[in-house]
Amino acid sequence: MKVLISIIMMLLLTTALRAETPQQRWIGDVPVMPGMEIETDLGFAFDSPDGRIVVIYASGELSGSDLASYYDMALPPLGWESASALVWTREGEQMMISSAKASGTPLWKITIMPR
Repeated sequence: MKVLISIIMMLLLTTALRAETPQQRWIGDVPVMPGMEIETDLGFAFDSPDGRIVVIYASGELSGSDLASYYDMALPPLGWESASALVWTREGEQMMISSAKASGTPLWKITIMPR
């Protein structure tokens, strides 16, 4: 019985670890708007001498004004300030959202970089 419980616990732990994608770790402090789906095969993150650089791609049938409304509400409690349309700043970082395409598919690109 103990062996069976140990096997079940190990399977559950392995599944939970695989469920978190690299992009989810990269954006742990940036909310993902409902209706956006992170494209797990795209994007990257690394630390530079000046700070982190994160690029994440998300799909979703959302307009720029929908994104601006959501992020203008969601980011200030996390310390981000609106700098201009779809651009926010916090401490030494800048976050911006822009439209992009990959293989003809419209996407939203979330970029965080040092200012």
